[in-house]
Amino acid sequence: MSDIYAIEIHSPVPDPVFNRFMKFVGEKKEERILKFRRREDAERTLVGDAFIRTIVCNQFHLKNSDLEFECNEYGKPFVMNIPDFHYNLSHSGKWVACAIDYEPLGIDVEGIRPIDFSIAERFFSKTEYEDLIAKPEQEQLEYFYDLWTLKESYIKARGKGLSLPLSSFSIRKDRTGITIESENEESWYFVQYPIDPGYKFSVCAGNFHFPVEVELLTPEELAGIMTSNGL
Repeated sequence: MSDIYAIEIHSPVPDPVFNRFMKFVGEKKEERILKFRRREDAERTLVGDAFIRTIVCNQFHLKNSDLEFECNEYGKPFVMNIPDFHYNLSHSGKWVACAIDYEPLGIDVEGIRPIDFSIAERFFSKTEYEDLIAKPEQEQLEYFYDLWTLKESYIKARGKGLSLPLSSFSIRKDRTGITIESENEESWYFVQYPIDPGYKFSVCAGNFHFPVEVELLTPEELAGIMTSNGL
């Protein structure tokens, strides 16, 4: 079964917690985080990295110093020498989302804000755009973000990044569920979680073993888990 988590960040993260995470993530990531101009961007990246390291250390009884992260040719990260462990991270606004499984999966969280719907005409498939504009005007913005996050979660699950154009497949959502029309013959499944009315939170995986609820945490609770597990 997939495990799905969401960490709510009320910026600024307290300095003791921020510094605790910085010591945990390693020099390379620390250097990258220090280059962010905005504290909020640094916090989201830092919390996500600290969280996945905590998960891997606890699940596989490893030391943090033993972990090696790499990316495939399309930029999707993975943990070296643990072939049956897959994870994906996403962050937007005050949320950092993480999904883990023994099969590939993708996750995407996006804050809902006004957009120009010409973006949909440009990047969505013809079917998706027609479905979008057929919705009542008051429903179009939410449906846009439904499609956007579902499509992003699928691309991330496939692990092919921008080499897989958004318009090359169609996702449809109605009362019966979420379906995908694609030339890819593999089976993919989707779920969405209503964790926050201001955000859309979508997951795509190669199996339908999704949890009923998302496990919610704060950075302070994550720091406490690290301490209680000797990390």
